[in-house]
Amino acid sequence: MASRALASGSSAPSAALIVEEVLATVLSPERRGELLGEALGMAALPAIPDGAGSLRVFVEGALFSTLARHLEVSDALELVGQIRSALELALDCMEEERPISDIHTRMSLPAGPQRVLVVSQASLVVFLLQDVVGDAVDVLPVSNTPALRDRLRRMAGQSLLVVVDRKHPCVGPGVCNLLRTELGADSTVIWWGAHGAEREDITRRLRGGPQAITCEFDLRLSDLGELCQRLLQPAD
Repeated sequence: MASRALASGSSAPSAALIVEEVLATVLSPERRGELLGEALGMAALPAIPDGAGSLRVFVEGALFSTLARHLEVSDALELVGQIRSALELALDCMEEERPISDIHTRMSLPAGPQRVLVVSQASLVVFLLQDVVGDAVDVLPVSNTPALRDRLRRMAGQSLLVVVDRKHPCVGPGVCNLLRTELGADSTVIWWGAHGAEREDITRRLRGGPQAITCEFDLRLSDLGELCQRLLQPAD
């Protein structure tokens, strides 16, 4: 993907160039183009926007979700943080564009999930995730496969975020068949705390179903909470 040229008559790089340069610190040009293309497709955008409001929506929403699916989640969090820092001064100089409500309509971004199912034996994980995401979103504990099946069927048609805790496991990889059957493409599954071979297997099992984000074994609970918060709350 070709970078935009510097803004006419300005010494400041465009927002697109800033985003691409940060991504280039860890991605090859080919890989960067692939992931940017996927994020732009998710956001229904022809190119990285320059306007402050729509740029924040894109970076914190579609771009972050894409990076989290393809990289280590900790790397995705770090990259988006670096992009945010690099854009901070540039955004202050940008002209404000149309209201954010109009931006959301124009971008046709899907609404984020409003309920989280935490499949875990650890009540502390459920408690801490609820604390991070806030009272506006229900975080519901699930302790076994039959209970998960019941929850999913009672919430059929809803956009859900399902966190499968493999550090305190109560289900195994076989539950992917249930998740694939009961969840739509607008739902997301976070598979947290599994080692490399299992993570690759989960990605394969969920392909074509809900969006899947597999997290490295040593991802901290606080980072898991931040990931959930980003997926649940679109950028302002």
